[in-house]
Order: sequence, then structure tokens, then C-alpha cells
Amino acid sequence: MNSIQSLKKKGGEKEMFGKRGLAGAVNVVDMVMGIVILVILIAAAAIPVIQDVLNNANITGIPATILSLIPVFLALLALISISKVF
Repeated sequence: MNSIQSLKKKGGEKEMFGKRGLAGAVNVVDMVMGIVILVILIAAAAIPVIQDVLNNANITGIPATILSLIPVFLALLALISISKVF
């Protein structure tokens, strides 16, 4: 514990991880890989499963309309996450 405190006092943390700390250690390749995995999970797993559940459920009227928007919002989430990286 004392060695960590002495590093902070001497500025060793800034020298080791840069000005941004550990957040600066994440590079662009890691972010792109995360976004690709997110899009694959949303497009290949989440949206089809939710569509199947909504189609098999006996829901009508306004609740069906509201619940049918969930896949649209998931697709928007994927698009927003892509746009934030690029």
C-alpha cells in the first residue's frame, strides 16, 4: 500500500499510464472490436429473439405497438455506438 501511495506522490502514475490514466490505455482497435461485437450481438441475437418473442406473445393494441419498437431502438443503439467511434 505504501508503494502505491509513494507512486502517486511522486507522479509515477502519470508516467506509467499517461495523463488520462488507465482510460488512455484503450486504443482504437479495442474500441472497434467492441463495437463489432456489440453490433453482431444486437443484429444476430437480440433483435431476432425479441421479434420471435413478440410474434409468439398474445399481445394486441397499444402494448403491442410499444413493444414492437424495442428492436428499432436496439438498432438505433447500434448505429449510435458506431457513430460515436467513427
